[in-house]
Amino acid sequence: MDASISEPFHLASYNTPQRLQRSKSHRPTSNVYATHENIASGSRDGYVTATAQGDGIHVLDLSTLHPVVSHTLGPSTSFCCPSVTLSSLEEQENICTTYAAIASSADIPSEDGGRTIWTWRENVSSSVGDRVSQKRKATVLPHQISNIHPCNEMPQRLLVSSPEGDLTLLEADLGIRSTLPAPSTSASVLHSFVLSRESNTFLSGAPGRTAVLRLERSKDGTMDLRILDVSSDGELSDLGSTQIPVDQEQITAVSCSSSGYLSVLTSDGSWNSFQIELKNGVEIYPVAQPLHLKSLTFIGKPIEPTMNGEVSIIALNTSIVLLAAISSSPTRNIVLLVWDLQYSVLLASHVHSIPSTLSHLSKISLSLSLVTISTPQALLILSPPSAESPKTTASTRSSILVVPLTVPKMSTIANAIGRAAAGASWLVQPSADDTLGPSRAKALAAIQTAMMNNELAAAEKAFADWEQSEQQSRESESKLVYGHSFVRDVLNAVLQPTKQSSPYSPGLLRTLLQRRVVSTTMVEGGLLAALKLRGDWTSIDLCTSHVTDLTETELIFTLQSIAEHNRKSHGADAMQVDASPLGTIPTLSAFLNACVRYPTSPPNLRTAVHQYLSQPEDLVAVLEILDNWLGRWKGAEVIALPPTKSTGKNEDGIVVLKEGWQKEEHSAAHPPLIKVLSFIQTILDASFLALLQHTPAHRVLQRVLAKIQPEIQLTEQVEILRGPLEMFARAQAKAVRDGKDGKKDQGDWRRRRRLEHERAAMAVGGVYQLEELVL
Repeated sequence: MDASISEPFHLASYNTPQRLQRSKSHRPTSNVYATHENIASGSRDGYVTATAQGDGIHVLDLSTLHPVVSHTLGPSTSFCCPSVTLSSLEEQENICTTYAAIASSADIPSEDGGRTIWTWRENVSSSVGDRVSQKRKATVLPHQISNIHPCNEMPQRLLVSSPEGDLTLLEADLGIRSTLPAPSTSASVLHSFVLSRESNTFLSGAPGRTAVLRLERSKDGTMDLRILDVSSDGELSDLGSTQIPVDQEQITAVSCSSSGYLSVLTSDGSWNSFQIELKNGVEIYPVAQPLHLKSLTFIGKPIEPTMNGEVSIIALNTSIVLLAAISSSPTRNIVLLVWDLQYSVLLASHVHSIPSTLSHLSKISLSLSLVTISTPQALLILSPPSAESPKTTASTRSSILVVPLTVPKMSTIANAIGRAAAGASWLVQPSADDTLGPSRAKALAAIQTAMMNNELAAAEKAFADWEQSEQQSRESESKLVYGHSFVRDVLNAVLQPTKQSSPYSPGLLRTLLQRRVVSTTMVEGGLLAALKLRGDWTSIDLCTSHVTDLTETELIFTLQSIAEHNRKSHGADAMQVDASPLGTIPTLSAFLNACVRYPTSPPNLRTAVHQYLSQPEDLVAVLEILDNWLGRWKGAEVIALPPTKSTGKNEDGIVVLKEGWQKEEHSAAHPPLIKVLSFIQTILDASFLALLQHTPAHRVLQRVLAKIQPEIQLTEQVEILRGPLEMFARAQAKAVRDGKDGKKDQGDWRRRRRLEHERAAMAVGGVYQLEELVL
């Protein structure tokens, strides 16, 4: 599917307040906010909630562009952040509940400014008189409010965050479920994303849990990415944090997709891309060479504290990102650009003129903000930079535009081919010296000279010396940045894929692989194909665990080569040709294990299987191994309750399972059951007709069917136990977490629960909590 951007159309516009009251502790950062309700009863495209400073809150139906709910609050009311609306269907009635964070108002004390939330609950189908009689509810939080996040995985729950990092979980009726104070390690939160742990691929958590991704300005001057896990009961666990190698003082915009693709745009026009992984803690890896934008007005301008400037970005899917900015030449216009950051190509662009209500402002007096929508659209908010700009006039109006989009479902090389020149007018074209830098250029020249002279040890030493000097020259302990161009040139010097008989340094290649800086696109023809040509099977095995973008074609092509070798090696006249100084050809079972574990796309995997695993004998050999793994899983003992000898108390006195109580041989010898089943399904989808026509395959197909059917029945039977047993799992997790925090037993559980409800009702917590010491 080709990407395209259609002409934006007008949704709503609002006057800019000339005199706006504000609280002493909170200053409004935008004239207009907007959010989108994905699931709205009675609307095909959902509801947009517009929050206008000095005006009020207006809910509009995106399908009809007509207002559904309006709350006009007057010029004395200002808002801390965007308001949100939740829609539900109750007894065939469309109920809209709107939540707004109030920064200042004549109806609240000044000390409550920035901490108050108002809510209205209205039946959209009822008469105007009934809707006018609805009274708002209010609650005051123990901390300032910077954002309100609806939680799709936790119905009737809201997460409210503060600039310092406090989190409060609210009920639908504004009851405070729990308040989680800010971590002591962070000074302030620059930006946060609330994502579902179940539906986001890189989080892979249990259903009903929400993850909060936060970019934090640490006290030591670094920028950290922290991931928190929040349950519907308000229990919080810190999944870990990692440092982002970007200057926190230069960040102007960030985006994060559901696949964990994080992009960071800085004020000098550099656009960095990282992949987030949640395995043993939080890790990020650079996945593409940074883009260097030009011809946009935000480049080189002072940084806005809240990132509400002349540029905004949102993730559409995988590595595809929409950017909105203002062109600097030849005329000032709003430009909308769809980039695929993984391949550094521009997929679509559109130029839109600045509305006449804002075109009279100076070059530094326009704020852009993008809001993502589940449908193929986006919201673009245009307004003066703040609610108190002295350059605004009575004719100045803020506008909300709808941007229709067409984008591919995911980033693919097919969509990127032929588009390298499309974004040339928006990119700085660096020279070779500018790309590498003097130290990298010197190291690369030394490596190339050593490889030409067949001095492998000298090439490895030149790279090691460069690493050591770069690390020593850094004042902070931030991660060493290798650079896409530098790694690509080193790989080409080491591999020389077009010359089979040239010198080759496996040690230097494996060093790059272990640093996790290698991409398969750096090598012409693919990384695995070049290594297979060299016969370096040890490095091929290392690639399956240290390279994140291996294609399905490379994996299955290599698997087919191993399957063919395995088939020929069992022949009567077979020769032993798998001996090699760079590693022997792995067994079919070992490499198939790596292929099954590797993250792949089912459609691309089916295509690769259909194209390369065309021999029925190879398919049967693969299915035999998969059937053997199924048999091991089927024979594995299902331990419903661990034995007593496998439990013990940890250092906090909490009863936990001992490490290594369960044998790890199943997970080490073969992949998880869910991945085995998925791979079997892909094999059958791609080659079922070929297997049916091959008589020897019938027996293994029958065995696979006989193993799967009982497992389906068992799964259906034990699924009903999930609900009753979940409360015990949560209680155990809470006990372990409280033990790590040094919390002691506080007596009877009924008394503790009563105290928690009383504290929640009084909204006492955080810095407002008092403790009494009795001697």
